[in-house]
Amino acid sequence: MLTVGITGGMGSGKTTVCKIFELLGVPVFYADDEAKKLYDNKTIKQKVVKVFGTSILNTNKEIDKKVLSQKVFNNNSLLAKLNAIIHPEVRKKFSEWRKNQKGKKYVLKEAAIMIESGTHKEIDFLISIQTPKSLRIKRLLNRNKLTILEIKRRIAQQISDKKRAKYSDVIINNDDKHSLIEQALKIHRRLTEK
Repeated sequence: MLTVGITGGMGSGKTTVCKIFELLGVPVFYADDEAKKLYDNKTIKQKVVKVFGTSILNTNKEIDKKVLSQKVFNNNSLLAKLNAIIHPEVRKKFSEWRKNQKGKKYVLKEAAIMIESGTHKEIDFLISIQTPKSLRIKRLLNRNKLTILEIKRRIAQQISDKKRAKYSDVIINNDDKHSLIEQALKIHRRLTEK
């Protein structure tokens, strides 16, 4: 069974493309969602608080993800420390999940920072989604409670589409001009014929 990665910058449309693959019967592991769930794990929470302090906790003594993200998005060394706590746990969860996907030609692993984290080295085939920056910002303004400045800063923290393309086996253009369904079907046929 192949492990296929799907990545792209914030607001590129990873979830939308993954939903198309799910309709084709492909199991999808949402690494970013799994990472968010880890903050509720007592052991992980203790490790994160040990690094970042209690100022990241809300009134319910839960990790305030917005406060945490504001700390790490402007500090690469803190981001690296957070990733060192979270990424190994997500890898374990993916490994367990993958073992349960029997009889499939391939599974999809979705993650925003697949290349930055080095996870792309564990992938057999990598799909990148490219979306014009203006369209990504528009989507993020509608979806997230972030300002344009915050969005631009976060996009700047991620690697460029050009750099991401160098690691990719195929690119999906999500520019409202090309059919996502047709692009996904073409990739699906390619992967199921192997």
